Amino acid sequence: MMTPIQRLALISLSLILIGGSLTPTIVQAATRHPTETAPTRSNSQQTYTFDSAELPYNLITDAQGKTSKMFWFPNATAQEFTTAEITGPDFVQKLVGNHPINNASDVAEAMRDLAVSGLTVDPNESLAQYLFDKNIIPTATNLEDFSKTYEATMYMHAWIFQAAADKVVNKVDFETAKTHYEATLKKKLVSLGNLMDLQMFTDLNAIFSDKTQYDEKLAGLLFLATATYLTTPPEELVNLDPSASEAKTSQLIQKPIKTFIHTNNGKIMADGVLTAYAALVPFTYAFKNPSAPGPGPTPPPGPTSQSVTIHYLNEQGQALKPAKTLTGALGDHYQTTPLTISGYHLVKTIGQETSIFTTSQQSVTYTYAKNTVAPVVKNSVVYATKGLNLYTTPTFNRSAKQAHYAPKSRINRPMFKVVGFATSKNGVKRYRVKDLNGRRVTGYITTRTDYVAPVYYASKQKQLTVINPKGLNGYAKKNLTGKRAHYRQGQVLRVKQIVSHNLTTRFILGNDQYISGNKKLVIAGKHVMPKRIRTKTAINRYGTANLSKKNKHIAKGTTLKVTGWAYSNANNFRKGDTLRYKVAGGYITANSRFIQTIK
Repeated sequence: MMTPIQRLALISLSLILIGGSLTPTIVQAATRHPTETAPTRSNSQQTYTFDSAELPYNLITDAQGKTSKMFWFPNATAQEFTTAEITGPDFVQKLVGNHPINNASDVAEAMRDLAVSGLTVDPNESLAQYLFDKNIIPTATNLEDFSKTYEATMYMHAWIFQAAADKVVNKVDFETAKTHYEATLKKKLVSLGNLMDLQMFTDLNAIFSDKTQYDEKLAGLLFLATATYLTTPPEELVNLDPSASEAKTSQLIQKPIKTFIHTNNGKIMADGVLTAYAALVPFTYAFKNPSAPGPGPTPPPGPTSQSVTIHYLNEQGQALKPAKTLTGALGDHYQTTPLTISGYHLVKTIGQETSIFTTSQQSVTYTYAKNTVAPVVKNSVVYATKGLNLYTTPTFNRSAKQAHYAPKSRINRPMFKVVGFATSKNGVKRYRVKDLNGRRVTGYITTRTDYVAPVYYASKQKQLTVINPKGLNGYAKKNLTGKRAHYRQGQVLRVKQIVSHNLTTRFILGNDQYISGNKKLVIAGKHVMPKRIRTKTAINRYGTANLSKKNKHIAKGTTLKVTGWAYSNANNFRKGDTLRYKVAGGYITANSRFIQTIK
């Protein structure tokens, strides 16, 4: 039986884009372990034993806004089956009726596993967290990236089906389709960077770059709709709304997992969303209401374009600047950019900043937060909070790129010394920096506060947790001389004061010792890591956090004391990193698929 991520890769163009020449690179990444870099989550897990399970289904929101279920097997003898029926010898036949479906046996096996093994889960965690922990998108190493990639995948499916149907029904010409593709789907997929390997849409690029391939292959992609159990005819698929489908997906995966566990008269049923994940993944599709013809004479050919409204809001939803409205001809490109607002920095963008005018109204919302950190000055140090590139010129383009830094956990983030400032040819501010990570190169990086931040705290914190695997020292002087104590990783320290030293900061503890204010060494607040874990399966112990130099095999059910934590690829800034737990004698995986934290 294929894993969910293999099925996700298959329906995401890998192997089935007319000729099937692509290598499913996401599948190859399936051996990677996810890492949860967010604050510690609740461990209030419960085990559910199901009396029945609902068939998998897609969620369909029609043109009137009504959402309903489209079950995957319309010829099944029922839409809910008891555990006895699911584990029976003829369950596959009950699923497909007189019309066998290729992967029905895989779905049946997945439902049997859920019915027999039950489900151990925190009922209050989101569906996104549940799916993330299942590692169905191994390239996503944190919940935010998982959600973004999952939602974008749903956008991609809806976009492909709508475009293919448009080709069949409305005979959309090549140039119009190419323009729309480059301004919407291609831009979204490229923006995912390493989260979705760009090889995944090499064939899509070929289709929308060559008229012959476009004419020969696009309509054939309607096959994918059937492969994902969307049996709606092309005449209706032309009204699929990719953005609305993505938004519905976001709503779905933010729901708590208990939403999909139903109790009726003391009996517990697994919702179709859970059985969908077990066999594939849940899908949500939304349709827009096509414009109805008005009374009287036939209007002139060609629909009318609608405007794009740009909002500039604070985190409370209040306007910081008046909204702007852009207008243009149908199919024309538009470009929006955020404003520079004194005392604020951009934290979130909703909507397509670059796209084309369509028959539907569109909006772009820029959300800003108040500045809470000191401004970056020359010779200060910043670090990358997301993956970013280093360029040889302040105008960023492919030819100027000289290095890429993968997204890393806090303690491993790459650091840069700001040696100057510049602007691109379009007036965008850049930092001129010196790499402090061993590459010994100088170049330009973004100044966006959602990508880079000062390495040193600028304000007093009530308490700090030591996160550096080697711990840190307390000193008698603020230039960090005169060692007085050593504080281990995980230790919580009380802070009395913050002071500056050159272009760095120091915290003064209650015992009047000085420690560094470097965010890679300490984090504000009290952060608790597991003290003990129990192995769910047999695992290995290794001599390094990269899980190399195996030194022991540990049996299933073994309880281990956790003495610290670290991340793989600590000094390799071209690769992401994965959380590991330090135990006596070495390091083990922190993947919840293999270990369970215990109190």
